Formats: sequence, C-alpha cells, structure tokens
Amino acid sequence: MGALGVADADLTPRLKFVNILPSALLITVVVALILGGAPAHAPSFDRLLGNARSYGWPGAVLASVGALVAGLLLQPLELASIRLLEGYVSATGPLGPLARMGTWVQANRRSRLLWQRNRLQYDDPLSAQDAQFRLTRMPHTQPVLPTVLGNRLRAAEERAGRPYRLDSLLTWPRLYHVLPQEVLQTISESRNELDTAARLCLSFALTSAVTTGLLLLHPWWLLLPAALAVLSWFAYRAAVHAATTYGDTVAAVIDVYRMRLLQEMRIALPKDTDEERELNEKLIALWRRNDKNPLPSAVKYDTGGSGSDGQSGSGGA
Repeated sequence: MGALGVADADLTPRLKFVNILPSALLITVVVALILGGAPAHAPSFDRLLGNARSYGWPGAVLASVGALVAGLLLQPLELASIRLLEGYVSATGPLGPLARMGTWVQANRRSRLLWQRNRLQYDDPLSAQDAQFRLTRMPHTQPVLPTVLGNRLRAAEERAGRPYRLDSLLTWPRLYHVLPQEVLQTISESRNELDTAARLCLSFALTSAVTTGLLLLHPWWLLLPAALAVLSWFAYRAAVHAATTYGDTVAAVIDVYRMRLLQEMRIALPKDTDEERELNEKLIALWRRNDKNPLPSAVKYDTGGSGSDGQSGSGGA
C-alpha cells in the first residue's frame, strides 16, 4: 500500500478488517491458484514462484490495488452482507427455497423448545431451564427468520427495549447520538467483531465456491475448498456469538442511558416505570411517522432548562 501512496493511518481498523481483509483473502487465494497453473494443471509451487517472478512488482501492486478497490466498493454493502446472513432474501429469488426451508427448521426448533419448557418444568427442571434460556435467543413477538444469526439479532432487538415499551430499532439511532465517547467505542468494537466475522464467513464461502471451479479436475486439491467451507462455518458461528455480545451491549446501553435521550430532547423525565412506559408509547408513535394513525396525546417538555449535564441522565428508572 505504501507504493500506492496510501499510508496506514488512511485506513481505519474497520475498513481493514471488515472490508479489505476478506477481499484480500479471496484475491490472494484465487490469484495464487491461477499462477500455480489452475485450472488446466494441478497447482504447483514451482510454477507459482516462476509466474510470480515474471509479473514482479507490477503484479503485486495490481493485486494490492484490486484488494483496496474491492474493499472500498464493498464498504456500502456491510449492512447488506449482514442482512443476507440473517436470512432477509427475496421469496421469489434464487435463495427463496433455502430461506423457506430454513424458516421451517427454525420454527420447528422454537416449537420444540416451547414444548420442553412447558412440559418438562416439573419432570426435568434443568432441561426446562435450558429450553427457556435458548428461547431467550429467539424472537417471540415476530416471526422467526431462516438463520440462527437472524433470530439471534431479532431476539436482541425485541429484548433490548421490552421492559420500557421501546422499539429498539427506532430508539437506537436516536440514542446513539447522545452516548459518551467511551460507550461508543465499546459499541464500535462489538459491532466490528460481528461485521468482521460475517464478512469472513461470506469471503470463505465465496472463495470455496471459486476454488472448487478452478480445482474441479484435480480431486485431491478439492480439500482446499472443503477446508475453506469449514472455515466459513466457523466464521459464521463466531458471527452468531458476536451477535449475542452485541445485542447484550445494546440492551445494557438502553438500560443505562435512555434517560439521557429524554434530557437531550428536553422532555420531562417520568417519575416511575409506569409513567416511562406511557411516555415511550407516545414517543414511538411519533417516531414511526405513520400518517394513517392519529398522533398520540401530547408529550410534556421540560421548560426548566434541565438539559443533559453528562452525568445526571445515566441512571435507570
């Protein structure tokens, strides 16, 4: 990158790990196999070195440019990649049948856990408790999604604002703007772990598919795409665990800092949780901007000038 005039400080850790690293992995493996002789010949290390020397620095610079450009082009698709792994796909698209099958599997899994929790609470309390714990990682008020990752994140969305009747999807973008810098850093680290694991999962899977095509005529070399597929599965499991951590982090931040949002909006603080839930229902109705439904009753503003002082709004109800 230095030969391209790109300093390390110009590349944020998120850009390097979430975007450039996965694209560099794909480009490196595919280029190495092609330079090694694939698909016409079984890859050879000597052939790889010989072809690499013939391309020299221009080839290395070109590969670096390709990885950098691919990483920059993929940056706007970060959310799309997560949504794909969550199972948000078109029902009429090529992944539609797989999504329907995954939804059926996840729905049956939730039904089985509900049965275990309800029927085994007296005969086998430990199994019932385990089933209840697993149910907390699945959505209850919304339909299940086709993947474990999707259900883990959807359950976290439901759980984060449930005690206060807050819609976390509407609350989080607003609360984010009033959080202290150290909290934002913690959230960013947790989110980066999730996005990095998700991108690596997709990168390993795509690399496995491409290398399978390159090595199809060389059976022993098919162990490489098989190993990449296994790495993709491990990366997916890492993304699932990272999603759990991220969801717990968001829920904790809402627990602690939700009052700061009210202070910044100059809204009178509620006296107890009952008042808070009633107030939150009004705010959620306002934030939805649903023209079909009438606006809720008035929200009372604090006209005494008691804005956020950086400390007083950090307590729970």
